[in-house]
Amino acid sequence: MYKAQVAIITICTGLLFFSAYPELVSGAAALKGRAVWASPRDAGMTEQSVIGFANQLEKAHVNTVVMQVKGGPGIYWPSTVFAGAVVSEYRQFDMPGVLIRECHKRNIKLHAWFIDYAEGADSFVVKRHPEWLALNPEGKPTTSEILRGRPYRLAWMCPARRPGYTDQWLIPLIRDFAQRYDVDAIHHDYIRYPGDLAPDTYCFCDYCLQHLPAYAGYYSKTYPDRPFYPPIDRPHLEAHWEKSPRVLPGNWDELTREMKSRFLLQGSFFPGGNHDLDFFFYEYRVHAINEFAQQVFEDVRKIKPQMEFSAAIFKNPVHSARFIAQDWRQFADCVQYAMPMDYRSHYPGDFDTHLDLLEESIERQKEWAGKYQHLWIGIATQFLYDEEREPLVRMRELVASGGSAEEIRAAWNKVAGRLGEYAPDLAKAMSEYLREAKDREAVQNRLNAFLANIPPGYYPPEKLLRTLERVRKTGVEGIVIFSAGGISSARLWDAVERFFPE
Repeated sequence: MYKAQVAIITICTGLLFFSAYPELVSGAAALKGRAVWASPRDAGMTEQSVIGFANQLEKAHVNTVVMQVKGGPGIYWPSTVFAGAVVSEYRQFDMPGVLIRECHKRNIKLHAWFIDYAEGADSFVVKRHPEWLALNPEGKPTTSEILRGRPYRLAWMCPARRPGYTDQWLIPLIRDFAQRYDVDAIHHDYIRYPGDLAPDTYCFCDYCLQHLPAYAGYYSKTYPDRPFYPPIDRPHLEAHWEKSPRVLPGNWDELTREMKSRFLLQGSFFPGGNHDLDFFFYEYRVHAINEFAQQVFEDVRKIKPQMEFSAAIFKNPVHSARFIAQDWRQFADCVQYAMPMDYRSHYPGDFDTHLDLLEESIERQKEWAGKYQHLWIGIATQFLYDEEREPLVRMRELVASGGSAEEIRAAWNKVAGRLGEYAPDLAKAMSEYLREAKDREAVQNRLNAFLANIPPGYYPPEKLLRTLERVRKTGVEGIVIFSAGGISSARLWDAVERFFPE
């Protein structure tokens, strides 16, 4: 009875919403790109589950799926060349092969999604080649860091090192996939340096400590010990830059890694001058990323001359160049599809503020992506529902840790109305718990069960639809939704189907 009531409420709400906002359906047909990001678990582990996933994409009028084939744990196809990196469940089952076949039957394109420079802490390549890891000034990898009170589990690899991860592993891996499968495009993600924990501290591995000074011309290879300081005959010290004095201190070889790192990031081009060496540090990193993007494009095009490339990129290339070495304005020669990740989590403020800032970002992105063939805007479903989800997560944490009634009630008050409508049993249990503070474990289990199986309608589809419509109004060619799994867990496929008509 309860499920039937929820279903009726959801259907009625959807009909009322779409009748009130007919433009959300009628205008969406102009979108040429109707895409979703997806993970292997969305497709499943059998041929039938993959067929079912392809049917879902077709039903929702999705015409492009960006499927992850390389992630933190390893790769998701039965490669014989890189057999040690294959995730165990995919050594026998050829998920990409089946999915490409089924997608092409339905006129759905497939972009093969590679997590470029981030590996899992225990991945095959990390264990086999620890010398390829990006290192901080202490000589430690990203897995030594703590983020939000927890060990950081991504092992970032150095993009600059040659020979190294880029040319010995990542490019050959992508080439192996491209040669094996009739895929429509290769998709870059994490095509950058780490930015969510310490963007200024990577990379200072031995290779970078040696090659950054050479790349930036901090000394003469012919006269490595000559300073060549020019006569100071101009009012500004920095005006003498063109004669390229020796930048490195005379005792460079005696300095520790930490001292060298600090100098390369915080030092001065001239003794006593401005602290300006950070410019060259950032430029060196941008060059490393751009070099990879160009090299993998050229290598793959040798075996698949028509292969296209797409990339998940951050919203502002001016900012991302400085913080994560991703100046995607420079990718246009080797990437055809720009897919900015314009997720709500990348904007401040409430939901409506995010919509305004989203539209503003897209107008700038249209300029920055002027040389690209395609601009498809990426949005993420899960972050749209912070107001509906976060109080539940907060309550679960507080109940588990024995938090105060005042704290629990503050979270409860934010969602009490919606829970009363969509989960009356949970709402009743929470009310009783707040009165009597009994059965903590039972309440916690109810919250876990609710979060694991959100009923239809609890996450209001109008939030997704308003976001999609705001993107469409900017006149861009396409939209990419993150992700298929998020759409499923939030019960939003019906909304996607209505917005993406045939």
